[in-house]
Amino acid sequence: MLSDCVIIPEFGGFVANYKPATIENNQFFPPAKEIAFNNKLVSNDGLLINYISDNEGINYFEAKQKLDNFVDEILLNLERNRNVYFEGVGYLHYDSRENLQFEPQVKQNLLVESYGLKNFTYEKLYQRQMPKPAFKIENREPVPVIFEKRQFKKLIVAVPILLALALIPVKNNKEYLAKSDLGMWEALTQSAPVPAPTVEVQRVAEFTASTATPAVEELRYFIIGGSFKSDENASKFIQQLNQQGYSGRDLGIFNGLHRIAMKGFPTLEEAQKELNVMRAEHPQSGVWIHINQ
Repeated sequence: MLSDCVIIPEFGGFVANYKPATIENNQFFPPAKEIAFNNKLVSNDGLLINYISDNEGINYFEAKQKLDNFVDEILLNLERNRNVYFEGVGYLHYDSRENLQFEPQVKQNLLVESYGLKNFTYEKLYQRQMPKPAFKIENREPVPVIFEKRQFKKLIVAVPILLALALIPVKNNKEYLAKSDLGMWEALTQSAPVPAPTVEVQRVAEFTASTATPAVEELRYFIIGGSFKSDENASKFIQQLNQQGYSGRDLGIFNGLHRIAMKGFPTLEEAQKELNVMRAEHPQSGVWIHINQ
């Protein structure tokens, strides 16, 4: 019997729905049919009873009585909080709120059009992120103090005034001189000199893409840059990391893939801090932390 809907009278129906191809965790799944249970489908369409009658060589009424007994047994097991299993399909049970739930456990692809198609995994592609080149912070010339400029401007203004007043007899113009800008000149020349500003010499800081790593035996937490199935690709990636200033290292094979580390740290805090920096600079890098057991 080939049907997308099988109804168990006075109980419910199993419905097969089309599910398109999907990709999950680097694994491809072909189109298939997923099974769902609908407790609203209780009307007898005769398909299941006729199938039982033909398969076991009994008449319609005997097949119906046999199916009714099966339904009574299912309801009794559910009331006793037992799971009711349907081989190759799934099982039914009541949740904490006494709602009937169906958990599918289909192990075969029920879609005829997908016959012969199997699941397969593939190596994840990624975009290599080149580290930024090192740069230096150089010392700059100290900025002239504003007060020195203002003092110089006052000196330029005061010199012509001094020359003009030099032509006037001083003894007859003492009061005038006291009120002139010459008093400002005398106060200006007698004022304490402004101390030269001290400029703290900045140290030249150089940032590079790589940092010193502790001894290998002390490292437990590693930042993974990529995983490769072939030995050749793994070796090429390690060479590229070394050329970029990292300490590339093959941690071994996990789930059939070489796991290549970019950096290693003795503590999780240091590894997490570096991981946050790398993800902030290169969001598409896909780096993550591996913990050696």
